[in-house]
Amino acid sequence: MNTRLLILVVAAGWPSTALAQPPTAPLDGLFACESVVDDAARLSCLDAAVAALHSETASGNVIAVQRGEVEAAEEATYGLRIPGLRLPSLPRFAIPRSEASDLAAAEQTTQTSGTHTVERDSNGQIERIDHLAITDIRFNRSRRVVVTLANGQIWQQLDSDSTHIARSIEADTGASIRSAALDSYMVKIGDNGRWFRARRTQ
Repeated sequence: MNTRLLILVVAAGWPSTALAQPPTAPLDGLFACESVVDDAARLSCLDAAVAALHSETASGNVIAVQRGEVEAAEEATYGLRIPGLRLPSLPRFAIPRSEASDLAAAEQTTQTSGTHTVERDSNGQIERIDHLAITDIRFNRSRRVVVTLANGQIWQQLDSDSTHIARSIEADTGASIRSAALDSYMVKIGDNGRWFRARRTQ
Protein backbone atom coordinates (compact mmCIF):
# COMPACT_ATOMS: atom_id res chain seq x y z
CA MET A 1 0.00 0.00 0.00
CA ASN A 2 1.29 3.38 -0.93
CA THR A 3 1.72 5.43 2.22
CA ARG A 4 1.71 8.79 0.45
CA LEU A 5 0.15 11.42 2.69
CA LEU A 6 -2.64 13.75 1.65
CA ILE A 7 -3.02 17.12 3.32
CA LEU A 8 -6.60 18.13 4.08
CA VAL A 9 -7.69 21.71 4.67
CA VAL A 10 -10.44 21.59 7.26
CA ALA A 11 -11.06 25.30 7.66
CA ALA A 12 -10.27 28.39 5.65
CA GLY A 13 -7.65 30.83 6.76
CA TRP A 14 -3.89 30.51 6.45
CA PRO A 15 -1.32 32.81 8.05
CA SER A 16 0.45 34.77 5.34
CA THR A 17 3.83 34.56 7.01
CA ALA A 18 5.81 33.15 4.11
CA LEU A 19 3.96 34.88 1.25
CA ALA A 20 2.38 38.24 0.66
CA GLN A 21 -0.83 36.41 -0.41
CA PRO A 22 -2.24 33.42 1.51
CA PRO A 23 -1.49 30.13 -0.31
CA THR A 24 -4.30 28.25 -2.03
CA ALA A 25 -3.13 24.89 -0.63
CA PRO A 26 -1.60 24.02 2.76
CA LEU A 27 1.90 23.38 1.41
CA ASP A 28 2.07 26.30 -1.04
CA GLY A 29 3.84 28.49 1.49
CA LEU A 30 6.50 25.82 1.99
CA PHE A 31 6.96 25.15 -1.71
CA ALA A 32 7.18 28.87 -2.52
CA CYS A 33 10.40 29.06 -0.55
CA GLU A 34 12.17 27.04 -3.25
CA SER A 35 12.19 30.09 -5.50
CA VAL A 36 13.99 32.27 -2.94
CA VAL A 37 17.57 32.70 -4.18
CA ASP A 38 19.28 34.17 -1.12
CA ASP A 39 20.20 31.40 1.35
CA ALA A 40 19.37 33.40 4.47
CA ALA A 41 16.09 34.60 3.03
CA ARG A 42 15.18 31.08 1.91
CA LEU A 43 15.90 29.69 5.41
CA SER A 44 13.78 32.43 6.95
CA CYS A 45 10.98 31.63 4.49
CA LEU A 46 11.16 27.93 5.32
CA ASP A 47 11.13 28.60 9.07
CA ALA A 48 8.03 30.77 8.71
CA ALA A 49 6.27 28.28 6.46
CA VAL A 50 6.99 25.33 8.76
CA ALA A 51 5.84 27.33 11.78
CA ALA A 52 2.60 28.19 9.97
CA LEU A 53 2.06 24.54 9.05
CA HIS A 54 2.71 23.45 12.64
CA SER A 55 0.16 25.99 13.85
CA GLU A 56 -2.48 24.83 11.37
CA THR A 57 -2.01 21.14 12.20
CA ALA A 58 -2.05 21.86 15.95
CA SER A 59 -5.34 23.75 15.60
CA GLY A 60 -6.88 21.02 13.46
CA ASN A 61 -7.38 23.26 10.43
CA VAL A 62 -5.04 21.04 8.41
CA ILE A 63 -4.98 17.24 8.73
CA ALA A 64 -2.62 14.77 7.04
CA VAL A 65 -4.11 11.40 6.10
CA GLN A 66 -2.78 8.43 4.19
CA ARG A 67 -4.00 7.92 0.64
CA GLY A 68 -5.30 4.48 1.63
CA GLU A 69 -7.67 6.04 4.15
CA VAL A 70 -9.17 8.30 1.49
CA GLU A 71 -9.52 5.37 -0.92
CA ALA A 72 -11.26 3.28 1.77
CA ALA A 73 -13.72 6.12 2.36
CA GLU A 74 -14.37 6.39 -1.39
CA GLU A 75 -15.11 2.68 -1.58
CA ALA A 76 -17.39 2.83 1.47
CA THR A 77 -19.44 5.68 -0.02
CA TYR A 78 -19.43 4.40 -3.62
CA GLY A 79 -22.95 4.69 -5.00
CA LEU A 80 -24.28 6.93 -2.23
CA ARG A 81 -25.61 10.39 -3.00
CA ILE A 82 -24.75 12.50 0.02
CA PRO A 83 -25.38 16.26 -0.45
CA GLY A 84 -22.28 18.29 0.31
CA LEU A 85 -19.97 15.29 0.60
CA ARG A 86 -16.71 15.81 -1.28
CA LEU A 87 -13.95 13.38 -0.51
CA PRO A 88 -10.40 14.44 -1.43
CA SER A 89 -9.14 12.60 -4.50
CA LEU A 90 -5.81 12.53 -6.30
CA PRO A 91 -6.51 15.33 -8.82
CA ARG A 92 -7.66 17.76 -6.13
CA PHE A 93 -4.21 17.52 -4.59
CA ALA A 94 -2.51 18.44 -7.89
CA ILE A 95 -0.72 15.10 -8.32
CA PRO A 96 0.63 15.04 -11.92
CA ARG A 97 -1.59 13.14 -14.33
CA SER A 98 1.19 10.69 -15.16
CA GLU A 99 1.54 9.79 -11.48
CA ALA A 100 -2.22 9.57 -11.02
CA SER A 101 -2.34 7.21 -13.99
CA ASP A 102 0.34 5.05 -12.44
CA LEU A 103 -1.68 4.87 -9.24
CA ALA A 104 -4.81 3.98 -11.20
CA ALA A 105 -2.95 1.20 -12.99
CA ALA A 106 -1.77 -0.15 -9.66
CA GLU A 107 -5.37 -0.27 -8.43
CA GLN A 108 -6.41 -2.31 -11.47
CA THR A 109 -4.01 -5.13 -10.78
CA THR A 110 -5.47 -8.35 -9.41
CA GLN A 111 -5.35 -8.42 -5.64
CA THR A 112 -5.03 -11.34 -3.27
CA SER A 113 -7.63 -14.05 -3.84
CA GLY A 114 -10.70 -13.59 -1.69
CA THR A 115 -10.57 -9.78 -1.69
CA HIS A 116 -12.30 -7.28 -3.94
CA THR A 117 -10.66 -5.49 -6.85
CA VAL A 118 -11.04 -1.78 -7.51
CA GLU A 119 -10.61 -0.17 -10.93
CA ARG A 120 -10.03 3.57 -11.16
CA ASP A 121 -9.86 5.95 -14.10
CA SER A 122 -6.90 8.19 -14.90
CA ASN A 123 -8.26 10.77 -12.44
CA GLY A 124 -8.32 8.29 -9.59
CA GLN A 125 -12.12 7.96 -9.54
CA ILE A 126 -13.66 4.53 -8.95
CA GLU A 127 -15.06 2.99 -12.13
CA ARG A 128 -15.74 -0.55 -10.98
CA ILE A 129 -15.45 -2.87 -7.98
CA ASP A 130 -15.36 -6.65 -8.44
CA HIS A 131 -15.49 -9.70 -6.16
CA LEU A 132 -17.52 -8.11 -3.37
CA ALA A 133 -18.71 -10.74 -0.89
CA ILE A 134 -22.48 -11.21 -0.63
CA THR A 135 -24.34 -12.06 2.57
CA ASP A 136 -27.92 -12.07 1.29
CA ILE A 137 -29.98 -12.03 -1.91
CA ARG A 138 -33.72 -11.56 -1.77
CA PHE A 139 -36.62 -10.32 -3.88
CA ASN A 140 -38.84 -7.46 -2.77
CA ARG A 141 -42.59 -7.19 -3.34
CA SER A 142 -41.97 -5.85 -6.83
CA ARG A 143 -39.92 -8.93 -7.65
CA ARG A 144 -36.76 -6.88 -7.91
CA VAL A 145 -33.51 -8.18 -6.53
CA VAL A 146 -32.06 -6.74 -3.31
CA VAL A 147 -28.41 -7.61 -2.70
CA THR A 148 -26.74 -7.19 0.69
CA LEU A 149 -22.94 -7.17 0.68
CA ALA A 150 -20.58 -8.20 3.45
CA ASN A 151 -19.36 -4.59 3.73
CA GLY A 152 -22.89 -3.50 4.73
CA GLN A 153 -23.92 -2.00 1.41
CA ILE A 154 -27.40 -2.80 0.07
CA TRP A 155 -28.16 -2.52 -3.66
CA GLN A 156 -31.65 -2.76 -5.14
CA GLN A 157 -32.50 -3.58 -8.74
CA LEU A 158 -34.20 -0.77 -10.68
CA ASP A 159 -35.00 -2.34 -14.03
CA SER A 160 -37.83 -4.84 -14.38
CA ASP A 161 -36.11 -7.53 -16.42
CA SER A 162 -35.92 -10.97 -14.86
CA THR A 163 -32.41 -11.63 -13.59
CA HIS A 164 -32.89 -15.35 -12.89
CA ILE A 165 -30.82 -15.10 -9.72
CA ALA A 166 -30.93 -18.06 -7.36
CA ARG A 167 -32.04 -17.26 -3.84
CA SER A 168 -29.24 -19.33 -2.34
CA ILE A 169 -25.72 -17.94 -2.35
CA GLU A 170 -22.91 -20.19 -3.45
CA ALA A 171 -19.62 -19.95 -1.60
CA ASP A 172 -17.80 -18.42 -4.56
CA THR A 173 -20.54 -15.98 -5.57
CA GLY A 174 -19.54 -12.35 -5.55
CA ALA A 175 -20.94 -9.09 -6.82
CA SER A 176 -19.53 -6.57 -9.28
CA ILE A 177 -20.60 -2.92 -9.38
CA ARG A 178 -19.69 -0.41 -12.07
CA SER A 179 -20.49 3.19 -12.83
CA ALA A 180 -22.85 3.86 -15.73
CA ALA A 181 -24.22 6.91 -17.54
CA LEU A 182 -25.91 9.80 -15.73
CA ASP A 183 -24.58 8.86 -12.27
CA SER A 184 -26.26 5.46 -12.38
CA TYR A 185 -24.82 2.07 -11.47
CA MET A 186 -24.90 -1.48 -12.77
CA VAL A 187 -24.65 -4.63 -10.64
CA LYS A 188 -23.79 -8.17 -11.60
CA ILE A 189 -23.93 -11.29 -9.43
CA GLY A 190 -21.41 -14.00 -10.21
CA ASP A 191 -18.98 -14.10 -13.10
CA ASN A 192 -21.68 -15.22 -15.56
CA GLY A 193 -24.49 -13.01 -14.28
CA ARG A 194 -26.33 -10.36 -16.24
CA TRP A 195 -25.70 -6.70 -15.50
CA PHE A 196 -28.78 -4.94 -14.11
CA ARG A 197 -29.37 -1.32 -13.21
CA ALA A 198 -29.43 -0.69 -9.47
CA ARG A 199 -29.21 1.94 -6.80
CA ARG A 200 -27.62 1.81 -3.40
CA THR A 201 -30.12 2.09 -0.56
CA GLN A 202 -27.73 1.72 2.36
